[in-house]
Amino acid sequence: MYKVALDVMGGDYAPGEIVYGAYLAAREYHVQVILVGPQDILEKEVELYKNWPENSYCIINASEVVGMSESPSVSFRKKKRSSIRVGLGLVKDKMAEAFVSAGNTGAVMAASTLILGKLPDIERPAIATVLPSKNNPVVMLDVGSNVDCKASYLNQFASMGHCMAQAVLRINNPRVGLLNIGEEVEKGNALTQKAFELIKDQPINFVGNVEGKDILSGAVDVAVCDGFVGNALLKFGEGAADLFFDFFKNESKSSKRSLLGLMLLKKSLKKFKKRFDHEEYGGAPLLGINGVSIVAHGSSSAVAVKNAVRNAIRAVENNMVYRIEGAIHR
Repeated sequence: MYKVALDVMGGDYAPGEIVYGAYLAAREYHVQVILVGPQDILEKEVELYKNWPENSYCIINASEVVGMSESPSVSFRKKKRSSIRVGLGLVKDKMAEAFVSAGNTGAVMAASTLILGKLPDIERPAIATVLPSKNNPVVMLDVGSNVDCKASYLNQFASMGHCMAQAVLRINNPRVGLLNIGEEVEKGNALTQKAFELIKDQPINFVGNVEGKDILSGAVDVAVCDGFVGNALLKFGEGAADLFFDFFKNESKSSKRSLLGLMLLKKSLKKFKKRFDHEEYGGAPLLGINGVSIVAHGSSSAVAVKNAVRNAIRAVENNMVYRIEGAIHR
């Protein structure tokens, strides 16, 4: 039985949705979820759900909470009993195999780096995310942790993304592309041109430069970029999805004919939502860290939390950290 430490106080809907997500994960996967947070609050929350599988959860008290807008460095220094620090401490002490949080991303990244440490030879850890596409999900990194990158960072991101696609998405030979403004070798700025020369010599399935449209078309399994570009693209995608669903929601109210048409398309729209809803992909690992630390979306629902736990289990099962360490060493 895998043991996953879960920051129950992280996220916009904590602790209710987080505990419910833990309950769903406990019932679906062979896992013990270690609920980390104020004990008095958690004891009340777990009582709301009956029929927890035997030994599927335990509570570890953490009296302090890191707010979503708090400074990562200040919170790390001042809140030594925060749910983030306590949860990551469990991974460091081998009492849990992975950590999951929907809380302050900067705080999770800073604490993960300082408590678990970086893997040997890693220059900068990266935050990866999983995006939907026409075919398979796509790993994109970095999405915000490194806004000013060197070519060597992008080169390492390519290796780490390759390993994550294998371990978490279970793609045997993932296609890795460098996000650029055109497919030609000479396209892009000095950063992407130099990164291209480094990545092409790696023993991975590098398909060259790719454009933003190639992510949604499923032309690649891993898209490499700096954190500034990645974060901007990620937020645009989230806004576009919301715009799409708001449009059809409002159209359904405009006339009976529109409502009838949408009712006929209801089944197809549900399939579309399932494929393109970020909650179906759960959280993504912080790559380059000496341990499994999963960062989930701040607005994660119980379903997203359950899927984040699933991704944590997959990363452990498939030795993702070991694979990254070996790839970077080579």
